[in-house]
Amino acid sequence: MLRQVIRRGLQSFCHRLGLCVSRHPVFFLTVPAVLTIIFGFSVLNRFQPESDLERLVAPSHSLAKIERSLAGSLFPLDQSKSQLYSDLHTPGRYGRVILLSPPGHNILLQAEGILQTHRAVLEMKVNHKGYNYTFSHLCALRNQDKKCVLDDIISVLEDLRQAAVSNKTTARVQVRYPNTKLKDGRSTFIGHQLGGVDVPNSKDQRVKSARAIQITYYLQTYGSATQDLIGEKWESEFCKLMRKLQEEHRDFQLFSLVSFSLWRDFHKTSILARSKILVSLMLILTTATLSSSMKDCLRSKPFLGLLGVLTVCISSITAAGIFFITDGKYNSTLLGIPFFAMGNYPSLS
Repeated sequence: MLRQVIRRGLQSFCHRLGLCVSRHPVFFLTVPAVLTIIFGFSVLNRFQPESDLERLVAPSHSLAKIERSLAGSLFPLDQSKSQLYSDLHTPGRYGRVILLSPPGHNILLQAEGILQTHRAVLEMKVNHKGYNYTFSHLCALRNQDKKCVLDDIISVLEDLRQAAVSNKTTARVQVRYPNTKLKDGRSTFIGHQLGGVDVPNSKDQRVKSARAIQITYYLQTYGSATQDLIGEKWESEFCKLMRKLQEEHRDFQLFSLVSFSLWRDFHKTSILARSKILVSLMLILTTATLSSSMKDCLRSKPFLGLLGVLTVCISSITAAGIFFITDGKYNSTLLGIPFFAMGNYPSLS
């Protein structure tokens, strides 16, 4: 009974709507076209990609976000003695490079080349409104002496270089793993900075060789929009510098990573999907044309299938315009929405 009532109501509504459309054809042709053009321009003007990837993988009321915010407020990393991040902390702006030696080689013997790379990073300049900023202007500061936070592996490499200059063997510079003692007497943890380590004797933990070194450059994260913009420029220049230095140093490989690397790779899927989207659209147009075609020329309506695909495309553009006008942000997962709409269109009709 209820089903029949709903069916009759829908039939009556659709009948009246059809009569209204037939009596005012110009209005129903021009208004949707004008709205599509307006919202289409809004897509071009207000297009903005999603910059916070956490919004894509976690809801706004996520307990992980609440715990991370609590940990950041109670245990600020700018006031910690060492920048060791746990699962509850995010690094903010940073630049990281992994230096990898060929198999069977010792990366510690390349101390001079690694320090040259390090000095190039420190001397790298970023221009913003006429001012040149280096790492010393943007770096995260240690709480005790207000100096830039640098990985302790740099001090180890300095000791190895000085030993090589003074004709001492590197074996006399005792590098232990994962904890080693620096020249100033401090004991530090380098387990996250030295990789592929060969320790023959587990008792004295002396390093015989290592294959990789990881150096991280931490930038200030004060929440300032200008500071964040300069930090983003510095990260971009950091990636360019690593590619340039890779051409100069053939003894080891350089792998760079910055805070927006994951964001860049995620949104790069939109560029990689262009060819697949075009091929899919052509297949859909072909299928719609063939499915609406018949042997009888009088009953064949190939343009009806093309019109159906065009209708879905127009509605998708209009929906995208409304989405961006309401401060929505683009991410590559939205690329499949028009195809889902096309797939559901025949079942709805």
